[in-house]
Amino acid sequence: MAQRRKGTYIYFNFTDVAIFGAVVKKGVIKRRAVVALPPGTLQGGWLQPEASLDFIFDGLLTKLKVPRGSQAVLALDGSLVLARKLDIPETIETNQIRGYLFMEIGHSIVLPFEEPYFDYTVLEEDGKREIMLYAAPNEALKQYTQLFKQKHLRLVAAEPQPLATYFGIEAHHPVATDADTLLIWNANATNHQLIIIEDHVPRLIRSVDTFAADAWDVDVIDDQLHYRYRSDDPTVELVLDEMLLEFSRVLDFYRFSLAREGREITNVVLAGDFPFRDELATRFRSNFDLSLDEIPDMMTIDGQSIPRAYLPLAGLASTRKDRINLLPENDEAPKYPLVASLILLLFGGLAGGYLYWQTDQFADRVESTNDQIQIVRQLQSESDQSAKQEVAQLKQTVEGLETTPRPAVPTLERITRYLPERGYILQFAYGADHAVTMTTQFETLDELNDFYRELLTDKVFSGTNLASVTTRTMNEKADVVTTTTVDPTTGQEVPTTEITPSDDAKSEEPRYIGQFSLNVNPTEVVKGETNEADPEVPQEDQPAESETETDSSTEVTPSTDTTTETTDPNVTTEIEEVPDN
Repeated sequence: MAQRRKGTYIYFNFTDVAIFGAVVKKGVIKRRAVVALPPGTLQGGWLQPEASLDFIFDGLLTKLKVPRGSQAVLALDGSLVLARKLDIPETIETNQIRGYLFMEIGHSIVLPFEEPYFDYTVLEEDGKREIMLYAAPNEALKQYTQLFKQKHLRLVAAEPQPLATYFGIEAHHPVATDADTLLIWNANATNHQLIIIEDHVPRLIRSVDTFAADAWDVDVIDDQLHYRYRSDDPTVELVLDEMLLEFSRVLDFYRFSLAREGREITNVVLAGDFPFRDELATRFRSNFDLSLDEIPDMMTIDGQSIPRAYLPLAGLASTRKDRINLLPENDEAPKYPLVASLILLLFGGLAGGYLYWQTDQFADRVESTNDQIQIVRQLQSESDQSAKQEVAQLKQTVEGLETTPRPAVPTLERITRYLPERGYILQFAYGADHAVTMTTQFETLDELNDFYRELLTDKVFSGTNLASVTTRTMNEKADVVTTTTVDPTTGQEVPTTEITPSDDAKSEEPRYIGQFSLNVNPTEVVKGETNEADPEVPQEDQPAESETETDSSTEVTPSTDTTTETTDPNVTTEIEEVPDN
């Protein structure tokens, strides 16, 4: 949900009949083009594996003169996107909403597809906490990600096409009305969307299919699509009547279920590249007593005359803070590749200069290395100063630890009671202000969700947050060989362990890695009570007050219970006390 995009980006809108593309630099369209698709190339936004998309997409990239490595943004077909308004419990903090959705999607939040990619916007109204959830099948987005990767493009964002259309209208065709509620009717060749806007915020998006892609013969003339309807398909009148009926249903649903404070829809904006647009508008005016504002065939955008079919691309390029990105964060391209490259070059140059100075093998190049030597000396001086500061900070940290003990061990014992039989704590850190961060591993997502619920409801912990959930494949069968060598400097024996995973693919099992953060009430944690505390446990079995202090270098196993013994020799759990800076 970041503000878009000040550099050069390539924007694409994939429909069932065509692909629209535009090169946008600093928000201004520099080049644009469109290519028609044979019927069956895309179906409802899904890429078909046997279609000739590869060759056609190459032709579009050639027209746009797209360089390799360019950053791309996708307008995702409205048929693929589900938009739903949801209530969020008041106990869930704003920064915990994404973790809450990770946990509840598939359980209390039921969607028509499994493991979706999603994003959301927060709605605050009438004292309730609500969100607008946008979700799409992950397999569909993976298709586009793979296509762009094959073409050496970096897909950095995927946004619902209906939202992009609304953003384009708001930026380039503002509606002259005093009403707070607006309905956008985005009609295209194979589907149409009904988008209700309240106070400049989308509240409802309804997408419905109309004609099949093979109902049209499509040609590109002068950078615009021209449609010819095939007479052997269902009658146009039947489809138009169904579109008007769907409009009436959405209008009634809003009036009787969604409208707040007696609001009414009085203005409708007709957008999209629908071939029977004039006939649809005529029938609308005959059936509804509402104002209809039609987007013109050609729009003036940044001083250019651009066909209305490019309106979603203009919306993608518009500057907004409430962007939706359905791509997961780890699928996004680096935001600042040039800066990262410069940093790598800088450190590479310093390291090369230092090595060159150390070897001193080429006397004839001493003069050319003088500048590098001065840099190294400056770095050495800064390093010495930094070392002195670190000593002072370490002394301060030790004094703080002596005066403010942290009950790290009781906290870890309390947390491990919530672990399932094969759930593990991989990393554990107890820091300043009794803040805890940890990395966990579970065999199933349900086990991770149950563990998260226990932490959320435990009165000892506050501010519990599931920062991320990743999946890692573990090899349960491996050969472990440990060897010992002698350090010639210290004379100490140094053990070395080599692990060779098994070649048996069946031994690879998925693991779910969760990153958690929380705050600890030190007074409560030493009492040793949990959500499922047994009242018959003697008081002496609880940890003593003197046991709440622990050394920051202490290593413990994931759990003292033998039922949680791990089979992965690479996994250890460290209790790390983070110094109070």
